[in-house]
Amino acid sequence: MEKTVKQTSEEKVLAAARKEFAEHGFDGARVDRIARTAKVNKAMIYYHFKSKEALYERIVSDLAGMIYERVVGVIAEESGPREQLYSIIHRYIETLTIVDRNMLRTMLREIAGGGKFFKKLAIPRLVLPVISKIEPILRLAQERGELRRDLDPLYTFMQIIGGIIFFNIIQIPMQGTVIEKIA
Repeated sequence: MEKTVKQTSEEKVLAAARKEFAEHGFDGARVDRIARTAKVNKAMIYYHFKSKEALYERIVSDLAGMIYERVVGVIAEESGPREQLYSIIHRYIETLTIVDRNMLRTMLREIAGGGKFFKKLAIPRLVLPVISKIEPILRLAQERGELRRDLDPLYTFMQIIGGIIFFNIIQIPMQGTVIEKIA
């Protein structure tokens, strides 16, 4: 017999907020709907999070932190740069396939809306720290002749990761279409 794990009120709020922000974006999201979906009162939301903005920041920050920990955690110092790069790329692919689709929808809305919170939270917590780990790996690969010297490490990394992110995000609007069966 399986034991059911009871969610805390904070976990319920976060789950409801991920759904609300995915469907309506930051500006269109309503704390009333989050409370109703989470089956808590608004006061409970404000108990855990000072504002809608603080709740949204927590969601974006949690996602950035989770991705960073998963990706950087696979870098094996004793392996060569090619193997390190492959393991990072593989982990990005793996991570984005397990991330709640509501989080991908939220980030898509966030970036399409100008990326205020992405700039504030994801760039310093995810993008820059990962780049600081990746750049020396790519430079070493260039020095060893395993990667073309004329490639810019930053742009190369962003193109690879951008393709992975785009592939996962584009699957959202393809759900329920003929194309979904192909991909």
